[in-house]
Amino acid sequence: MSKNRLSLVIALVVTVAVLAGGWFLGVQPQLAQAASNGTQQETIDATNDRNRTELERLAKANESLDSTKAELAKLQASLPSTADTDPFVESLNGFATSSGVTITSVTIGDPEQYVPVSTTAAGTATASPSASASATPAPGSTAAPTAAATPQAADPHSDPLITSSNFSVISVTVAVDGSYDQALAFTQAAQSGARLFLVSGIAATSTDEKPPMEAQSWSLTGTIYVLADSGTTPAKG
Repeated sequence: MSKNRLSLVIALVVTVAVLAGGWFLGVQPQLAQAASNGTQQETIDATNDRNRTELERLAKANESLDSTKAELAKLQASLPSTADTDPFVESLNGFATSSGVTITSVTIGDPEQYVPVSTTAAGTATASPSASASATPAPGSTAAPTAAATPQAADPHSDPLITSSNFSVISVTVAVDGSYDQALAFTQAAQSGARLFLVSGIAATSTDEKPPMEAQSWSLTGTIYVLADSGTTPAKG
């Protein structure tokens, strides 16, 4: 091999080595970095999309924030976390004035622990198959009428969040003087007040012999409620 050709081969080998070295030392790391940057960008874009969606959701929720706060305040007034009954009695006085009755007494009991209702309905008795099979009347005899099945009441509603430790019941009795229509208007107003008042009974208490519709004295019985905040227990009184 001539000297010139050997020099050319050596030069080619050196060139390939330089190119290979440049690839591993320069181009390949840059390509790897570019690929890594592309993966990071995809992650960033996905995070930004999630954040954008969450911001849109929060913006929509913020539009109804005032109404949500108003609804919460209404519910808290309906079922307060304390047994303070002064605002309730004041509201009764206002209802009495607007309906034309005169309150003669208000009796409020101590808070009593709520007793969760049972959701287990009573079972119904059913005849056994053997009894049904043997109930075939004999020839010439008259079959006895079959008793109708007893209707079953629907299961009472219960909520696991309402327990005896956070929910209390307070009995209320209100005596008023007024006509039947006035007493009825007072009852409807009392049940529509800010605090939940469930009237369970209204009775005439006049001492004269007037018919109930013409009586002038009435007694309302019902209950109000206390829903304690988490970790607190309603105080008595």
